[in-house]
Amino acid sequence: MGEFATEAQRRRGVIREIMDAAMSGAAGSIARHFAPGAVFSNRNNAGIIDAPWFNRMEGEYRLSGEEEAKSFLNELLRRATYISYKPRGTVVEDDEGASRCDWTRQDESNGSLVTGSTMYWFSFTSDGRIRSIETIGVIHSVIAARRADTMADPLS
Repeated sequence: MGEFATEAQRRRGVIREIMDAAMSGAAGSIARHFAPGAVFSNRNNAGIIDAPWFNRMEGEYRLSGEEEAKSFLNELLRRATYISYKPRGTVVEDDEGASRCDWTRQDESNGSLVTGSTMYWFSFTSDGRIRSIETIGVIHSVIAARRADTMADPLS
């Protein structure tokens, strides 16, 4: 039983490290956690509200090795800068794990504030490396930035 708890704790630590990197935008050395051929699947509901700012590399990507994983993760994290985030829990059972995070980010092009949540599902290999990550991001609200020219003459 102690060995199972230790392995589950280690996987929980890997998930926390991945989540911290994803939300902080600093990949660090998380690429080492990915098994060769790992799959990263990323989806969101941005199309529903036509939010062009949500350019988050949607789709499925197979990462052939650590260098490709580093490159992919650096690009993904470059596109996802958050003002704030709050982890909402992590669950690990056998070779699977899940975590959720609520976040706020600002659109670089127009200054709008966007809030949402992302759910992450992890699958591990028998040696504890990540076989796949599936994410689903959901936008809760978009708060338009005030424009300086509108503020000058509120009747126009």
